[in-house]
Amino acid sequence: MADEKPIVALVRGDQELNEAKLQTATGAQVIRPAHAEEIPPLMGAKAGSLGAVRFSKAPVLVEPSLVDRRDMVTGANEDGFHLRGVDVRRDVLTGPHAKVAELRTVRAGEGCPRCDGTLDVFKALEVGHIFKLGTKYSESMKATVLDADGKGVPIVMGSYGIGVERIMAAAIELHHDENGIVWPTAIAPFQATVLILGPEPELKQAADGIVEALSAAGVEVLYDDRDERAGVKFKDADLVGVPIRIAVGKKGLANGQVEWKLRGSKQVELVPVADVAARTARAARPA
Repeated sequence: MADEKPIVALVRGDQELNEAKLQTATGAQVIRPAHAEEIPPLMGAKAGSLGAVRFSKAPVLVEPSLVDRRDMVTGANEDGFHLRGVDVRRDVLTGPHAKVAELRTVRAGEGCPRCDGTLDVFKALEVGHIFKLGTKYSESMKATVLDADGKGVPIVMGSYGIGVERIMAAAIELHHDENGIVWPTAIAPFQATVLILGPEPELKQAADGIVEALSAAGVEVLYDDRDERAGVKFKDADLVGVPIRIAVGKKGLANGQVEWKLRGSKQVELVPVADVAARTARAARPA
């Protein structure tokens, strides 16, 4: 039923009807399967014995892969009976009520109609959507605009959305490793994290200065000055996935340096304290 009007969609028995394609082909706002009691008055039989041969009581849409098929079997629109030897072009596409339309769900491994590639089908996470609402809601709300002739017509509506939380979930699903999240710089909640690796006052003093310099350079910083072991802080930094990790330790600071590491890299560099802010600001810019 397309907007509560009957329509017959014809696909091969080994294919699956794609309701989105059916909706596009009909232009209907709402598509639903017909109820059991709605079928016999229209088709003359119950589900299981239905077909479109010489049928003209409702529009008939035929999947293109069926058009040139011959010697097919379909329901006879009489309970318990089927027809054999059906030629789809001869027996179904018999008048203006019948037309060809893309209706089926494609399958993995099928060829591309425009190149020599093959289709890959996999599960995905929806991060945005577009719904064509038509005039369904504007009619009920009596929301109209004037057309070129000054006549009031219902507004044609659409819904366009993007999910911030879904983007985060998708990013984590794509960017992670065994240790945790690996945030892309462009959407990371923090661009850098500064860790203090010891209780010495000079470490905190140096870290405070680095955080201040990073902030002044426009870098968003997560400051880890907790009273925890270095290993715990390293693990937490990897788990949270901040793109750049700056660790202030006693040994490195004695030489005027701090540890500098990208989240997706195993390499740890020793960078002079005076260069940390500029180096981090450059690396934090999204590619």
